[in-house]
Amino acid sequence: MGGRSRRPGRRLAAAGALLAGVALLAGCGSVGEVVGSLDPPTDVELLEAVSLTEADAAGAAVFQEYEGGNEVAGRTSLDLCFGEFPSEELRTGRRQVGIGDVAGEAWVSSEAILYETPAQAQQGMRELREAREACPGEAVGPRDGDGEAVVWGFLDAPDDDWPAEPGVQRQAYAFTTTGADGEQTTSTATYLRRGRMILALYVTPPDGAGVAIRNAPDAARFTEVMTNRLEALDDAALQRSNGPGTRVDPDDVEA
Repeated sequence: MGGRSRRPGRRLAAAGALLAGVALLAGCGSVGEVVGSLDPPTDVELLEAVSLTEADAAGAAVFQEYEGGNEVAGRTSLDLCFGEFPSEELRTGRRQVGIGDVAGEAWVSSEAILYETPAQAQQGMRELREAREACPGEAVGPRDGDGEAVVWGFLDAPDDDWPAEPGVQRQAYAFTTTGADGEQTTSTATYLRRGRMILALYVTPPDGAGVAIRNAPDAARFTEVMTNRLEALDDAALQRSNGPGTRVDPDDVEA
């Protein structure tokens, strides 16, 4: 769940004003209307349309723009178990924002990532599975050297009873990270792929969504609404099948 500003257990600064208005997590119709009106939507607009906003913050939570959250160069996206992700070089855009409670004890983050083709995004999902399978039982440090080495411990997948959404590939992980001082943090990371976009959802602790996000009492509901937001995007803009290697093998797509 990469990026310098989004290490496991990072606490958001409790600063800034909350936006008064209708919470987008009440539904996804407004997102679909906005995206549907674009002709065609730009990559920036696609990234913004699926991301968390100030209107998604619960009454006692604060929305935060991450430093470098719209940058690709020099920024990490996929870093489950701090594994190797060659697909990082294939990213064409990203947007990362977060919401944390004022006590700094709970936070959620959405990171929308775009690639040139659906096959490249699918490669990223494959690399996530490989990183989980190869995760050692000893401390590993971030690839960019920004942060301490931690021991990753994976728990039961949190989405066993979540409904599958046709056309959206999903991987969900629950895990602990333990530092050299013995401090342990529990988090979840859920990755949703549609076309050439991966939408990553990070929650610390696992019940943090109910604290930070309005109208999302648990991780399942949070993921459901964000999945709806992803499904509302313009399909053609997420395909861009205009050359070799852009088609996704249906047999390699998870239900």
